[in-house]
Amino acid sequence: MADESLTPEQAHHLLDLMAKGDGFDEGMDAGVALTLADIALQIDQPERAEALIAHAIKLAKETEDNDQLAWALLTKARIVNDGTALAEAEDLVAISEDDWLRSSYNNQFGIFSLESGNIPAAKSAFSQSLALKEALEDKVGLANTLYNLGEIARSENELEQAKEFHARCVDLLEELGDRKGMVNGLAIMGHLEAIEGNVDGAIIHYEAALEIAEAEDDFEGTVVSRWGLAEMARAMEDDDLELLHLSQVMTGFMQLGRPTPDPIKDRLNELADSVHGGN
Repeated sequence: MADESLTPEQAHHLLDLMAKGDGFDEGMDAGVALTLADIALQIDQPERAEALIAHAIKLAKETEDNDQLAWALLTKARIVNDGTALAEAEDLVAISEDDWLRSSYNNQFGIFSLESGNIPAAKSAFSQSLALKEALEDKVGLANTLYNLGEIARSENELEQAKEFHARCVDLLEELGDRKGMVNGLAIMGHLEAIEGNVDGAIIHYEAALEIAEAEDDFEGTVVSRWGLAEMARAMEDDDLELLHLSQVMTGFMQLGRPTPDPIKDRLNELADSVHGGN
C-alpha cells in the first residue's frame, strides 16, 4: 500500500491537500476517502478520519456503489466500534461478489462478537473468514484470524485445537518476516504446553521465543520468555536456573528504568532465602 511509505509530514501534507475548508477535494472518490481515513488514524487524527468515512459513505450512496458503501460502513465499524454500521453492511455484503469484502466483514463481525461476549458467533464468523482468506491467499489476514481462533480455543480449554491454530499462525508469521509476532505466538505455545504439564515442550517454545526476542531487542518478548522459562525451572525444582532467569528479567527492567513487577521481586526474595538458607 502506498500510504505505508509516507512519513508523518507527508501524510499531514496529503490530508491538507485533499481537504478544502470544511469539505474535500472534488476529485476524491469513496475509495480514496477511505484510504485517507486510515492515514488520518495513523497520524492520530480520529476526527478527520471519521469525517472522511462519512464522506465516503455519502459518495457511495450518491453513486449507488454498494460494494464501496459496504467497505465504508465496515471501516466505520472498525474505527468507532459501531455495531449499527456493521449491521447496515450485512445485507450489502450478502449480495456482493467481492470475496475480500466478505472476508473483511466476517472478520469484523467476529471481532465485534468476541468483544460482545458472543463466542459462538465469533467462532462462526472467524471460521468463515478463515476459509475465504485461504482462498484469497491473504497471509496477513490468515495469521490474524488463526490467532483469534487460537485464543478462543484457549479460553474454552480446547488446548490441542489452540496449539494447532497458534502453530499455523507462527508458521505464517515466519513467512511474513514478523519476528515479534513469532515471539508472542511461540510464548503462547509454550504456555499451552505448560498447562498440559509438558515441561520439555514448553521449554522448547520459550527458548525459541527468547532467541528471537533477544535478536530483535524485543524487551516485552524477552521478559515473557524468560518468565516462562523460570516457571519451567520451578516446575523442575531447579532453583538456580529459576533464579538466573528471574534475575535477568529484573536486570532488564532496571536497565529500562521500569519498576520490577512485585511477583518477580517476591519470588526472587523467596529464592534468595532458599539458596542462602534464609541468611
